[in-house]
Amino acid sequence: MTLGTMVYSIIPAIADLNETHLLNPAWSEHARLHSAWFLAFTAAMAFMSLFILWKRDQLLLPSVVGLSFAGGFWVAVLTAPFYCGALVDKNGIETVVFSLDANVVTFSVLATIFLCALTYALRAEQVTAGRCSDG
Repeated sequence: MTLGTMVYSIIPAIADLNETHLLNPAWSEHARLHSAWFLAFTAAMAFMSLFILWKRDQLLLPSVVGLSFAGGFWVAVLTAPFYCGALVDKNGIETVVFSLDANVVTFSVLATIFLCALTYALRAEQVTAGRCSDG
């Protein structure tokens, strides 16, 4: 969970703080604002998730936040044809892992990690609730 949370907060910042994204002179000022907002929001959600995970020792909310982040990527990818979106900018650099776009691989792994964590957290809650009701 910690590694997955750090991946969705640190990697986008590293990947997007350059001329292909946030500092792209071809992007409108408003598009750059949205990119900065996204990076700041992602970092804030990751900080909150790590706080809840480590300080509160709770898994449910951080797994939902992480799954929401990974799921948001898949919503963007699957709806890209409707708004002329693309995984790689024509001026960008495509990173490939196992013959697939690196984002597809990364967000598949993240979605799996957070889905497993969510499943585990929900089952743990059911077991705890079952023990409490048994008296």
